[in-house]
Amino acid sequence: MNLSSIINLLNDEVKLKEHESWDNSGLQIGTMKGDINKIMLTMDISKEAAEHAIQEKVELIITHHPFFFTGIKKIDFDTYDGEIIKILIKENINLYSMHTSYDMADKGVTYNLAQKLNILNYQVLHPVNIDKSGYGGIGEIAPTNIIRYAEFVKNALGAECVRLFCKGEKTVRKVAFCGGSGSDFIEDAIRQNADIYITGDIKYHQAQEALKNNLCIIDAGHYYTEVHSLNLIKETLRKTGLEIISFNKNMTEEKII
Repeated sequence: MNLSSIINLLNDEVKLKEHESWDNSGLQIGTMKGDINKIMLTMDISKEAAEHAIQEKVELIITHHPFFFTGIKKIDFDTYDGEIIKILIKENINLYSMHTSYDMADKGVTYNLAQKLNILNYQVLHPVNIDKSGYGGIGEIAPTNIIRYAEFVKNALGAECVRLFCKGEKTVRKVAFCGGSGSDFIEDAIRQNADIYITGDIKYHQAQEALKNNLCIIDAGHYYTEVHSLNLIKETLRKTGLEIISFNKNMTEEKII
């Protein structure tokens, strides 16, 4: 089965969207015509991931985050990225990324995060496309104490820790959420009267702005709000009959001391 057929299947099953103009989802290294028998899924490409792919005799790596965000002017094999490029080309391993196209997919990052948080009915938090698809979601849960809810989020996502920004204790009913770096959509959560917003990569002043508008935030980390969505891709790709493996490692794991 070639890469083009694999991506067509994902398009049909999860309803991928056109990626953003600033993004670089799609083929990173290789050919859409190459024959694929074994696929590895991972959030990011790294030397460790590439070496694991070689060991497992993988022909295709699918990542969430693109390897190339902007143009490159040279390929220096003595650099970290240059070594990865050399390894993948030498071993004939294709690299394909699904970033914003999967973030906004009907059954993509947001859909998966909603399932992990037990929010079965939700609306898109920040619509982008004509079909109203976009980033994040917002829905209601049974009234819950915010401390207990933060503990639930931590356990549901398998995170070592979460950061809770909130003035005192409150009851949570309306929850906004977005996988990855969702700080751009804080205003959407405020405007739609969310009690709390779950996302990653929140900065100090962004948290302050949210609190001024009575919006609490749970920063559960970029990795943990997205990585579980790879399981949906794995389930879909199993329909091909190909062998599918995962390489799940947070490349920026913080150590709790």
